Amino acid sequence: MMKKIKDKLINFCKWVWSECKDWHTLVLFLVVVFLMYAPVWGGYLLHILFKIKWGSVVATTYLAFWAGPFTPYFPLCIAITLGIKRLFEKRKNNYSNKADENENSNN
Repeated sequence: MMKKIKDKLINFCKWVWSECKDWHTLVLFLVVVFLMYAPVWGGYLLHILFKIKWGSVVATTYLAFWAGPFTPYFPLCIAITLGIKRLFEKRKNNYSNKADENENSNN
């Protein structure tokens, strides 16, 4: 039973690694990580620049939640990244199919 779970986890990690080898995907992942942590940086900036105390409270709470042991921050970032990547690929395929159809109809 444990071996089966371990094998599934290893296969999943290999799949994620194979999906993230492209530099476009890596940049997209970094953007997703940045946007997911934006409330933390924004809250601390509000506190530092404008002396708004609740900004640091919100930022610390948000940070503590995502840094907790049972919150799936990085798996969620990976899922969002791969989802956006799939949408881009689908859109790219739709445009290339339409271009092929237009080229065939012109002939």
